[in-house]
Amino acid sequence: MGQTMHPVVRSPRVWTCCLAVLAALLLSVPAWAQQRIITIGGDITETVYALGAGQQIVATDTTSHFPSAAKTLPKVGYLRGLSAEGLLSMRPDLLIISGAAGPEATLQLIRRSGVSLLEFASEYDPPIIHHKIDRIAQALQRTDAARALHRQVNADLEQLRATRMQLAEQRSVLFFATLRDGAPRAAGRDTAAQGLIDLLGGENVFAQQSGYKSLSLEAAVEADPDWILVLRNYAMQDQGAADAARHPALALTRAARQGRIFMVDVDPLLQFGPRTPAAALELLHAMLSLVQASSP
Repeated sequence: MGQTMHPVVRSPRVWTCCLAVLAALLLSVPAWAQQRIITIGGDITETVYALGAGQQIVATDTTSHFPSAAKTLPKVGYLRGLSAEGLLSMRPDLLIISGAAGPEATLQLIRRSGVSLLEFASEYDPPIIHHKIDRIAQALQRTDAARALHRQVNADLEQLRATRMQLAEQRSVLFFATLRDGAPRAAGRDTAAQGLIDLLGGENVFAQQSGYKSLSLEAAVEADPDWILVLRNYAMQDQGAADAARHPALALTRAARQGRIFMVDVDPLLQFGPRTPAAALELLHAMLSLVQASSP
């Protein structure tokens, strides 16, 4: 015997009411909460998630690794090698873009496309973290979440300020990086590395130069840093601090001889997102623990 539909379900009036309720629910969702967002830069993606708007992200770039949900989203390429076609194919309503993004030709095409674009400068200090939170929160109508996130960042910064005084006179830092060809480079001012050194309360031994410059063993020994921070990028992906200490450009430095070398990941230490102060504090604690362990 065939099943019969319940008379209430069969009623056209009920279906009309259901559709009306559904329409009302859809209309009750504000337009800003329905935006399709693409985030470019791990700092940007992290901030959107921290503000509680991660569900609106439809794609990210390949530097967006946090939180874990970001890893499962479609990727539109590396943040410095974006294509307008790839970005626009995701039909975004809003693109939020890190200052490191490019190339400029792609950004120019996006600006002319009519898609809303929120861009940030390449700056590396605590104010830029708060600036990102404020502007993104304003665009996404997340001001309440922004206040809570500001408090968290400020608390981490306050702990960092209080702790870094313990470095005493041992503050000189060399930030070392290698390119794909293995050529050694040292970070100067106007870099994320300089911003990290400032957070730690250190003094960059190559602050007189701008950007990343070639590093010779002679220059490294002459700088005589208390600490060496080594960027763990594609050129040194599998190397630890002990291996880095044997690098020809570092081996004869005092910091290398004393084992004062720490590997540094771009995410989150160099992206200057909401987690950067807490990550810098963790690194600073590790440095201080090494000082205490070597004290007589």
